[in-house]
Amino acid sequence: MSRFETGDRVELAGHWEFEDGIIGTLTPPPNAIIELCPPDEWEGCRRTFHSQKGRKVSYYVQFDEPHDDGSGDGPYQGAEIDADCLRPLKEH
Repeated sequence: MSRFETGDRVELAGHWEFEDGIIGTLTPPPNAIIELCPPDEWEGCRRTFHSQKGRKVSYYVQFDEPHDDGSGDGPYQGAEIDADCLRPLKEH
């Protein structure tokens, strides 16, 4: 799993809720999202938390273009995405 930083460009791959190939930039999430989580889980664009499967890492991705999720809800400007579902974007 890569460690990303704020401002990194990424592509989604293998996420259960959004299509592969969505491109965006890692940014800190909106305050409304931060306020839903226990204190200190968010550090910039990165969230670290404990789940039933152990320690998890996710990032907030601001999409280049709004996208609907797999349920047809949206369009969303951005979303919290598991680190395992992000790939560094190789721009040409």
